[in-house]
This record gives sequence, C-alpha cells and structure tokens, in this order.
Amino acid sequence: MRRTRKETNKNKYGSGEGGSSAMRVIAVLFFIILFAVGASMYINQNASLARVTSRSNALAEKAAEASMENEDAKALQKKVGTDTFIEEMARNQLGMVKSGETVFETEKYLP
Repeated sequence: MRRTRKETNKNKYGSGEGGSSAMRVIAVLFFIILFAVGASMYINQNASLARVTSRSNALAEKAAEASMENEDAKALQKKVGTDTFIEEMARNQLGMVKSGETVFETEKYLP
C-alpha cells in the first residue's frame, strides 16, 4: 500500500491533532515567558529611572546652593578691601567708634 503525502507529513510532525496541540502549548508558554521577562525588565527600568531622576534632582539642588554660596563669596571678596567694609567690621565686631562720636549704652529689654 502506498502512503499519501498527507499521511507522511502527519507522521513526520506528530500524529495528527496531538502533535499540533503540543506545539501550540509550547508556543503559548514561550510567549508567556517572553512577556514576563519583558514586563520584568520594564518594571526594573522604571524603578531605576525613578532613582536616577531623584538623585539628579538632589544634585541639581546642591549645585544651585553651591552657586549661590559662590556668588555670596565673590561679593564679599569684592567688599573686603574697601574702607566702608573695614569701618563696618570695626564698629560691629570690635565696638570701635570714630573720634568725636558719643557712645550711648542702653539696657536690653527682654520681654
């Protein structure tokens, strides 16, 4: 008896419906695993992005504070050698007065 091409293909890839259902199960499992791995990678990426964004914002704040401190230091450096700065420091920190000035001391009132 001679076999037809259809019967030969059935025997080659599995016997009829049973073989194709096993292949379907394997294909479905493959795509489920592929989806799970992709979802896991996506979630990990979002967590990493949130962490990096938070760190970036914190560093930007520190940079802004450092820039403001730098500007204050530059302004103070410009003022330091002037006569008005020296006089202000002598009056406020050392308690000095110019000749001919009268000093009035008052009691500090504490409420």
